[in-house]
Amino acid sequence: MDEPLIDPATAGDTVRCRPEALLDVAGKLNRELLPRLEAARFQMPDLPPAAPGTWDIAQGYVGTVLRARLSICDTLGFVMEQVQRIVDDLAATAGTVLDADQRAGASPRKG
Repeated sequence: MDEPLIDPATAGDTVRCRPEALLDVAGKLNRELLPRLEAARFQMPDLPPAAPGTWDIAQGYVGTVLRARLSICDTLGFVMEQVQRIVDDLAATAGTVLDADQRAGASPRKG
């Protein structure tokens, strides 16, 4: 996922993106990024129950850690939704381009 889709040195003034490239990016995001984000939601360690002891200030810290964990999970969920929207948009754009290419190829030539 780290290699560029378009080489700036060879792109020139006009940049074209093939539908296959869009589908490739969508596939990589779906296969490589989304599973890692999902896994990250469950890889955050819990604070052991005995860790704060009986100190009042430490007991408050447990609540803070829990709220932070829930916020991180919510944020990761939001990021996953946005990545999924990008995947869907890339696939839809590729489909639109492919459909337009097919219709253009099937239309009679004017001349």
